[in-house]
Amino acid sequence: MKHSVMKDKPLFAIGGKWQAASGKLGSRVPTTCHLLPATVILALLVVLLLPGVANADPPAPHQYMQEYEGPQSCETCHLGAAEQITQSMHYTWSEKMDHYSPIPATISSINWLGVLNPDMEIAGGCGRCHTGGGAMPGTAEADTAEAHAQVDCLVCHAEVYDMSARFPQQDEEGNWTLGGDRSLAAARTAARPSDEACLRCHLNAGGGNLFARGVDLAPVADKHAEESYGDIHAERGMVCVDCHRAPDHLIYGFAPTLWSRDHEDERLLCSDCHGEDPHDNSLLNQHLRLDCRTCHVRETGGLVTRDWTAEPVYDPIKELYGPVDNVAPPNTLQSTHLWHNGERLIPSEGWPGEYGDLNSFIQPFKVYQGTVPANPKDGKPWPLKLDVFYKTGDLETAMEVGAQDAGLAWTGEWEPKTMEVPLQISHGIVEAERALMCQDCHVPNGRMDFAALGYDAERIQILESLSSADAGEGQMLQVSFEPSANPAAPRSTDPIEVENGVELPLFGSWSLVGALLIILLVAIVVIWALMRQRQKLASAS
Repeated sequence: MKHSVMKDKPLFAIGGKWQAASGKLGSRVPTTCHLLPATVILALLVVLLLPGVANADPPAPHQYMQEYEGPQSCETCHLGAAEQITQSMHYTWSEKMDHYSPIPATISSINWLGVLNPDMEIAGGCGRCHTGGGAMPGTAEADTAEAHAQVDCLVCHAEVYDMSARFPQQDEEGNWTLGGDRSLAAARTAARPSDEACLRCHLNAGGGNLFARGVDLAPVADKHAEESYGDIHAERGMVCVDCHRAPDHLIYGFAPTLWSRDHEDERLLCSDCHGEDPHDNSLLNQHLRLDCRTCHVRETGGLVTRDWTAEPVYDPIKELYGPVDNVAPPNTLQSTHLWHNGERLIPSEGWPGEYGDLNSFIQPFKVYQGTVPANPKDGKPWPLKLDVFYKTGDLETAMEVGAQDAGLAWTGEWEPKTMEVPLQISHGIVEAERALMCQDCHVPNGRMDFAALGYDAERIQILESLSSADAGEGQMLQVSFEPSANPAAPRSTDPIEVENGVELPLFGSWSLVGALLIILLVAIVVIWALMRQRQKLASAS
């Protein structure tokens, strides 16, 4: 295929189509340019030079896309990106499909996709938060070229995305597919993932708004009350992927109850950014077995208890049934402190961490209690078929169908069983001024339950007498570098590679004085050019 060459305008190749920067195929512009007024030139230069202004939009080449056909369009420039996704936990859901959770009281493999109320277009199924097009992870269908071609890049990368397009559809053979927003408008907004993009799925983790995390991720999410606060990292302009980096689309993140993970033996640590001795007060730095989150996470909220065995609750608006939930507003529930050694929770092996384990640190958790139906003979819970329960409220039928789909022998017998799961709290970090102080823990009946943590009576007496009600002053947290004021802005197209593989923008955050100096310099150059032009015109006349 032969393309015309235009010398006056740069060409962009997007999705196999060539287009000039003017937006018109085959157009030409004059080779000469009239001199613009100094104010216009100055304004343009300021926009181009100041960081956080010109880079606030998605990458420029995306604006010239003429069609979007899915990951194959992305592969035109981002070679291998779609294949990377299919190897990541966002696609494989490794070890997660048949893992029972007492929050939904079931397993993902028997509740993949469905429609709970077709008239109101209420979808169901765990697969709605999968990055594929409907093929269930772990099956032969999910590992085909056809399935890989349905990877939804835009659900994470598009700043504008219609989530209603991700509605399950069933074909004549009974197979479920999951669509997505593949509009050109969405594709042209593709950029570095924003908080809003991550929260399209993660905000409702646990089955409801803020159920799992229990903290208001403000300013990303709406604040639900005056006393509600977000995470200091978000309030300072950081976004999810500043911490949860994803080289080769393999994302960093860990929790003892997180079964799918891309980096099994690597952890995100506060010291990665804040250093090993972040406080001015050396006494605070001597709390060597205290995780930073213990003091810097004050409260939590969200789903606290759920009873699947009680009389179901009917919602007349959605025309669906649901379990009996106890939900605490964000930032209203004090966290529970436990030892944790950084390993995953395997129920048969007990809790991973204790006082005598020197690799364990005191960390904040929310203890969730779920009452589920279980087999009285072996104590194992029956996995529920959730669409049956939500549509009819019939628990026994939901158990029977769920057991059959999971390959279990349904006995017709069950009894309520309460299961406790500590959910690690890693968000809702507060600044030093709001962090827990000495008198919050080192007093009788303080926030820290030293006996539950394994301290003996003599040690507890010492620990509870170290502070008084009016003791303790907040210490300013010292960091090894000053974070960018707006790290959410897309990175430069010409990144600088650093030692740990993290890309940094070409320009850092400039101070106000520096920006003003550059503006002044540009103004001087423009005025000088105008004066020279005036002199030439005068001499010519």
